[in-house]
Amino acid sequence: MGRSGRRPGGRAVTETSTTGRDGGNRWSDAPDQPTAGLFLAGLLAGAGIIHLVMVPAHVGAGSWIDPVAFAVVGWVQIALALALVLGRGSRALYGAVVATNLAVLGLWVASRTVGLPVGSHVGIVEPVGTVDGVCAALQVAAVVVAVGLLAAPGRLRLGVLGPSLAAVAVLGMTTVALVTPDDGTGGHVHGAHDHGVVTDTHAADMVAIDQQRCDLGFNPRSYWDDAPRMGVDTYAGGSMAPHVAPTLQDQVTAADPFDGRGSVGLDQLISATSEASAGESAAANLINRLSAADDADYEAWVHWMRTTALAGSPAASAGHSHGGTTAPAASATGTANAAAPDDNHGHGGHAGPQPWKAMVDPQQCVQLSKELAVARDTALKYPTAADAVAAGYTKVTPYVPGIAAHYMKFDLVDNEFQVDQPEMVLYDGDGPDARVVGLSYYLLHKGESEPSQGFTGANDHFHRHVGLCTQPGGGVIGDSTTTAEQCRARGGVKADGSIGWMSHAWVVPGCESPWGVFSGASPVLDRTLADASGTNEGACSASAVRDRYDLRPGGKETTGTGESAGGN
Repeated sequence: MGRSGRRPGGRAVTETSTTGRDGGNRWSDAPDQPTAGLFLAGLLAGAGIIHLVMVPAHVGAGSWIDPVAFAVVGWVQIALALALVLGRGSRALYGAVVATNLAVLGLWVASRTVGLPVGSHVGIVEPVGTVDGVCAALQVAAVVVAVGLLAAPGRLRLGVLGPSLAAVAVLGMTTVALVTPDDGTGGHVHGAHDHGVVTDTHAADMVAIDQQRCDLGFNPRSYWDDAPRMGVDTYAGGSMAPHVAPTLQDQVTAADPFDGRGSVGLDQLISATSEASAGESAAANLINRLSAADDADYEAWVHWMRTTALAGSPAASAGHSHGGTTAPAASATGTANAAAPDDNHGHGGHAGPQPWKAMVDPQQCVQLSKELAVARDTALKYPTAADAVAAGYTKVTPYVPGIAAHYMKFDLVDNEFQVDQPEMVLYDGDGPDARVVGLSYYLLHKGESEPSQGFTGANDHFHRHVGLCTQPGGGVIGDSTTTAEQCRARGGVKADGSIGWMSHAWVVPGCESPWGVFSGASPVLDRTLADASGTNEGACSASAVRDRYDLRPGGKETTGTGESAGGN
């Protein structure tokens, strides 16, 4: 029931009761009661716009469900917002807002925790990106406001100006989120990884690849985090490098841990990186320098690696040998040989994360997953160096930081690659109780081009160690920079080694390489690890930098039957 009266000035007004027949609250038509809905409308419109903008990024991803679902959700949210703007707020409408947004939020949470059961990313746990994170926040706020209107509408008489300004602010925040550099996919593959501002030439292709690729589980999370931060190409195996083009604003405002002033520690890392391709000892020195560096110096080194890569600086060539022909390698006779791709001495000629060619064929991903499982099982058959010796392997190198100690089975050395018959097994120290850390395959192959054999895909590269000083029986007693005279003084001879091609596979759990499963070296294999060999718990647990890197599978784990959620 209502009652009539007059306010000062004689204008007639009518107050509408908020008590219904059941004695409870019902919705009033008072002019300022729906104004709280303006804020709610802004929240819904922002979320709806984001969903609609994301539709093109999901077209062609392998399932029609994704783009249709994004379009439907977007239009429903915008329709609800329009109804609120038109002043048609009601208990049913606010209830629809709560139900709709809770349902969408539930799907989003599932996609970030266990993976969705349908669509083009079945079972894939997706990282949270900037855009989808903002969208989720808008929907959470919409639910809170709608519940407040349902529970206590009388307390939400906010007037018109406040909610209106809030709604405009929400739409502004939505615009900022949409133009913020992201992968454009809502975090489906690399949403949590900063790829910088991508060149126009490659932007669309990279988004399409992100929607199709099935290879993230092969490398640990630290690889996918650090590779783009260092300007390393993870799409075309190096041919796109550098694959990000910073704007002038990015160059001016780029974070620098030392504000451009540098440090003694950073200079030591820069020197070690620049010299890493000179030989095996120099490459090992870089590993030890990185291990001893504090977090500030390490982050500054990552920043330096990126800036030098983008600038194409020759000083960073040791850190960014992305393919093509690199510096010649000295032969046993002292002459220079044209080096093969990724083969310029050291530990395969690449310091830092290896370039990676995206894999988009699910069958190839499954096959590589099976091959790596075989390699892992093979390595674990020889948990200690004593087990390898008992199986016919002979120690041929001492422990070298970055590449470990090598035990070779000479009977397996030929020109054929076999996953379950690695020519070398690698260990974390020099004693018989040293723990296994990985495998190395060794093929005899003439010429300057690397062998075509290997694991499925294009990411396992071979390198050579030309001119090592070896003793009778094959043991290495000096690196490739050892002169012939120095080698003779040690009782050895300079080995040619130009037909011996090696490829690493870091497949032992706990010893995954942050630089890639097939990287020439691993920073986890530092001197501290070797010092604790025989007394540590295995799985590279004694490495000084083991906690610096997240070695869980990158976003999702690729298994023998395909991709599944994992690594969390």
